[in-house]
Amino acid sequence: MWRIVATSAVSLIVVIFLPVALLGLLLPINDYEAEGLSGLADCDGPISTMILIGPSLVVYAAGAVYYALVLKGPRRVVLAVLCALMMVAAGAKTWAAYREKSRPEYRSHCEGP
Repeated sequence: MWRIVATSAVSLIVVIFLPVALLGLLLPINDYEAEGLSGLADCDGPISTMILIGPSLVVYAAGAVYYALVLKGPRRVVLAVLCALMMVAAGAKTWAAYREKSRPEYRSHCEGP
């Protein structure tokens, strides 16, 4: 009985975070570079992306682990792989936002002297 309730709860959380993750994946990290202007630092771009992607990364990582360990049968593989794909996409976007925040242009313009 507990597996049905836990699986329903995990599935509900994963589905709720789908629009949040997709919005975070679609947002540009640097609005200026998305418009074609290179060399400019967007001070709020990496943070706004990380605010959406960070929790999604945690939810999809936990979902992939849960589905891989608890569920049985073919549903297990499909759900675990889908969560793992979202986790990899969110991780790549998080890494790109971190690299953008670590650029010298960002540090000199947004963090001050």
